[in-house]
Amino acid sequence: MARSQTTVRIQRPADRVFACIEQHAWTNEPAWEPEVLGVEPLDRGGIRVGGRVAMTRKDFGRTQTTTYEITAIEAPRRLAIRHLDGPMDFTLEFLVVPAGENATDVTASVDMSPRGAWRLLAPVFALGGQSRNARISHDMAAAIEAATGAMPELVAAQATSRL
Repeated sequence: MARSQTTVRIQRPADRVFACIEQHAWTNEPAWEPEVLGVEPLDRGGIRVGGRVAMTRKDFGRTQTTTYEITAIEAPRRLAIRHLDGPMDFTLEFLVVPAGENATDVTASVDMSPRGAWRLLAPVFALGGQSRNARISHDMAAAIEAATGAMPELVAAQATSRL
């Protein structure tokens, strides 16, 4: 099994950050992960534990659709998913922790276990997993900050500190 874990600080309150992560799990935000071509909910009922989504992505020149399921939602702190098919067992968990009034630390943990012949490539996945997780987490932080805009109270505080 290959495990990677990355923590990023996002300059937004935890409830806003969690809402963005939760929505991304259901619809896709291309700025986070350009390899994802589309996400389509397979179930009615919205974002919920047990909800399933079909995700189409292009990796290494190959397009593939896999299904994932939401395994945990503990708003505004934790969201987890697992892939149900594809060439590897794959789980992803986001932990959202307030880091002050207008900042949040998000830890993304990924566990991958290749199946079948893909197991031979497990060391390659382990080597690339940490850098890929770090890139996606960094892009996630930038996308959330851009999507939620500057918070008036933060702008006011920055303006006051410059006086």
